[in-house]
Amino acid sequence: MQQQKLNVKFDHVYVSVQNLDRAVEFYEDLLGMKVTHREEGTWADFDIGNECYFGLINPNIVSERRTVGNNSIPVFWTENVDAVFEKVKRWGCRIASEPEDLASTEYSYRCFQFYDPEDNLIEIAWYRK
Repeated sequence: MQQQKLNVKFDHVYVSVQNLDRAVEFYEDLLGMKVTHREEGTWADFDIGNECYFGLINPNIVSERRTVGNNSIPVFWTENVDAVFEKVKRWGCRIASEPEDLASTEYSYRCFQFYDPEDNLIEIAWYRK
């Protein structure tokens, strides 16, 4: 029996936050854009291009199973990892790893990881696209 090919593509990722206002302010500054859509006390998202969205969600509206922090590791691409690192430090974010060139890839990949103000692990990366 031949299986039908499904059209599955990445659409969005949400991270759970405790303080939606604080998270929106942080990501508006980090991404250099205003939130695209927001439902007060519930969720907010950013249209990051190519029909993809990065969202922030209040975990209390979904269920008690959802926890804040470490639900996923969103990775944001940038042309200047070190400049974004300095911006994140100005926000007082806890740094998980400083900017480094990974030796484990066959191509140039520079990145760092930090915890956003809501304690979600985030990675900032550069690689040739």
